[in-house]
Amino acid sequence: MRADYRYPQRGPRPGFAALAVGIGCLLPATFGALATVFGLLPADPEAFVAAANAAMSWQHWLGTDALGRDLLSRLSAAAVLFVGPGMLAAGVAAGVGVILGVGRSLGGRWSQALASWVLQILDGVPKLVLVLLVAAIARSELGWIMATVGLTFAPQIAEVVGSSVERLRSSAFIEAEQSLGVGLGRIVFVHILWGHARQVLLAQLSSLFAYALLVESSLSYLGGELGVQEPTPSWGNMLALAREGVFRGHLVPALAPALLIALTLLGFSTLAAGVVQGLEGRR
Repeated sequence: MRADYRYPQRGPRPGFAALAVGIGCLLPATFGALATVFGLLPADPEAFVAAANAAMSWQHWLGTDALGRDLLSRLSAAAVLFVGPGMLAAGVAAGVGVILGVGRSLGGRWSQALASWVLQILDGVPKLVLVLLVAAIARSELGWIMATVGLTFAPQIAEVVGSSVERLRSSAFIEAEQSLGVGLGRIVFVHILWGHARQVLLAQLSSLFAYALLVESSLSYLGGELGVQEPTPSWGNMLALAREGVFRGHLVPALAPALLIALTLLGFSTLAAGVVQGLEGRR
């Protein structure tokens, strides 16, 4: 870390532009989720409120879908319904990744061998194949699918955790903490992971949210018994429902969810890039 970084500098800090773009791209989904949580939607997202593929109006700002349901309400409800599964994927990835990363770096001979063996298995199985296998077994249980997504992402978290532990385990401040009798758990989780690795972990988890959204949208688009099932809204199944209407000139029901998927993916990816750039600028 540069000694002069803690003092005011002219110009934007590294990664500031990427962070601003990422946050801006996430605003539409965020506003939609908040509107759903606080009951501000213009209509019930599962109710038939008008004619099929109705045009934009004061009552229906984006019109209706192919079944006559308010498009804006369904887009907003789909945003909030992803939050829980996305958090589940992040929690599984962080929990399993931290345990395996710490076990491989600081554990005894048996724990190191076990952690390395588990990581090799998770790395050896293609992510998409495992997710599709669980989706075929769990059907439309999105919780199991997102837990599997987090599990497949755990090796990347373990790599970050292991690198941070290896880099800092012999540092002077770690030795000082040990001489004062501070427990190993507090040193690892407070002084190493939170104190020195939280930005990298945040960047990894932001990338995980983008991957989880892509998986959920893809499965919901494929339909059958995969992903989110109708009438529950998902950007993926909304896009699947609207694809035939595109050839009849009904573009908004298809463009709106596609644009939200693209913006949200870009937002999470750019947010992760901004965090990494900011971290590199501090070195």
